[in-house]
Parts: sequence; C-alpha cells; structure tokens
Amino acid sequence: MALPALMEELVEEILLRLPPDEPAHLIRAGAVCKAWRRILLDDGGLRRRYCRFHRSRPLLGYIHNVGFRAGVQFVPTTTLFPPPPPPAAASNSCRAIDCRHGRVLIDTSGCGFIVWDPITGGQHHLSFPAHAQENLSSFTGAVLCAVDGCDHLGCHGGPFLVVFVGGSGRTHAVDVENNTWASVYSSETGAWSAQISSINCYVMARGPSLLIGDVLYFTVCSKTILKYDLSRHGLSRIDTPRAPYKSVPIDTNGGLGLVEPYHNCIYTWSQQDGVNGVGGWVRHNVAKLEELIPTRRRWRYRVHPCDVIRFVEGTDTVLFSLNNHIDWGVFTLDLKSRKVRKVAQRWHCHILPYTCFYTPDLAKCTLPSA
Repeated sequence: MALPALMEELVEEILLRLPPDEPAHLIRAGAVCKAWRRILLDDGGLRRRYCRFHRSRPLLGYIHNVGFRAGVQFVPTTTLFPPPPPPAAASNSCRAIDCRHGRVLIDTSGCGFIVWDPITGGQHHLSFPAHAQENLSSFTGAVLCAVDGCDHLGCHGGPFLVVFVGGSGRTHAVDVENNTWASVYSSETGAWSAQISSINCYVMARGPSLLIGDVLYFTVCSKTILKYDLSRHGLSRIDTPRAPYKSVPIDTNGGLGLVEPYHNCIYTWSQQDGVNGVGGWVRHNVAKLEELIPTRRRWRYRVHPCDVIRFVEGTDTVLFSLNNHIDWGVFTLDLKSRKVRKVAQRWHCHILPYTCFYTPDLAKCTLPSA
C-alpha cells in the first residue's frame, strides 16, 4: 500500500528544519515531488518563515575584488549555485564596493556605477552625480531595494536606490574643512537627488556599508562611522572606540556594533548608555580561532585584518579570511553559536558576502509524475 501523503503543514515544519548553511538542501527537497516543490515556490511564504526560523538568509557566495581595481569575481559557497560571469564592463579596473538585497554595486574606475544582479545577470549602468565632478577626492556608496514592505529574500528586477557619499577633503586634520555630502539615485526616476546635508568629515572608503532599519552606516575613516538616515535624509558622524583600525560595523539586536579581528581572536563592540546621555563602547571576546579551527601550519603569516572580515547582513554571521599559522581559506563564524565553517579553500581579501534566497533551480528539477 502507498504511504498516506503528509499534511502540508507537517511538510512545511519538516522543510523549515533543513540546515540553512547549504541552500542545496531545499533545492533537493523540491525534487521529491510536485507537492513539495509547490510549497517551496508558493508566494514565498515558506521562504519568509525559513529565514525567520533560522534568523538568517542563505549565503550563496561572496564577491572578490581581484587585486586593486583589477576586476570582480563571484566565488560561490554552495554547490548548486554556479558562479555567474561578472558584467563585461567590470572585467578590468573595477571594484565592487557594496552588496545588498541581491544586488552588487560596482565602481567603474571612478567614472560611474554598475548595479549587477548575479542571479538574473541584470545590469544597470549609471554615472556619478553631476555635482560630484568638482573637487571630489574620495567617495563610497551603497545599494538597496526600494520596494516598501519587501522582505528582500528574492527582490530581483525591482526598483532600487544607490546612496553616494562623497568628500572633498584630503586630510584627517581637525582644523581643516572636509566637506562631505550625500546624494541618492532612484532607478524609478533615473536621476540623482540634489546634495543632501553636508558635514565636516574625512571620507576614505574602507569597506561596505551596513543597513539597520532605515539607517545606513559607512566606515569612512579610521576613527569615524558616517550615519545616513534614509527617512530624514541627514548625515551625522559616530566616533568609534580605540580599536577601529580593524573593525567593521555589525547589527547587534537592531543596534550598531563592531566586529574586530585581533591576534587570531574575534571581538565585538557594543554601545552602552553612559552618564548624561553620553554612551560608551564595550568590548566582548567572542572566539579564539585556535580553539575553533585545528592548527595545520607551523609558520605564521599575518594579513591586514580590515580587508578580510565582513558582516553578513541579516544574520549573526561574519565572513573572514585566514592566511596564517592556523589555516588558510575563507570561513564563516556564527557569533552566537561560535560555529565555524570553511566555505572556500583559497584565501581572498576584499570580499563582500552575497546572500539571497535562490530558487531558480527548483523549477528545473526533474520531478516524479506523482
């Protein structure tokens, strides 16, 4: 006798508990039968529950800047997502500077941007703001989905925003005026906004931005994080603690924090309220890598940590590279469980995590007739 079919609610509960570290698990589950595939593809309901259940979004890979302005490469971290070719215009003298909501922001040698979707292959070319052509000494940028209420699990092909932050200052000196401003590009209007706000802050792009709610955070120099409020359209600055040279911003329960690699350990920083409303930073020891990764090499070679650790937005995970006496390659570390997973055998610097709920292969599975 044929086994009775499981109730759809029970199937969903089973699929929810598949490990999130390898999207191939869900893709293989979709090949079991048409009913299971329908559950996985049906209006994204299970996808939203899956990400909320695991408090994470699947990491499909990372973007690697091949040397200094020498091209962009996608390195997959899952077996069923083939590495997509980068845009032809990004093959030389380009660098990826930000990645979010299924899109990658690529700087084309200071001449403009390409917004690239690695899954669909879609590309959108745009020039810099017209008012950025004068006295621009440095800049950074961020890309994000512009759809209100979107869960950002698979928002491909929809409208997006690009936030451009530029500076005309050339020195860290406090007594020198460093004019820093922002401008926002909308794919719906195809135009940049006028200059938004202006503060005295030196801009030296050091890594990708961080989005928490309606606020973008940019690490613009060794001692400052720049805050841009998307709803109020204003810029402000946040002073970082004594060890910002190696740190990058992270989301700590909806608030701004920092993660820092130092002497083969991973630390985090959190903000606490202080006296008279003046807050301070507190450092926490998260993990000692020698205790989590077996030591395989006897010689010791350190790399610049600020280039090799990144926060995976929407998760509790950091992506980092090692090339020292412990091991080499690219790893993920869950800051809560302290679980480490090796996702690439080669060491890469200048990396940007790419997360998205990948489902196109589900529709291509060869399914049973039942």
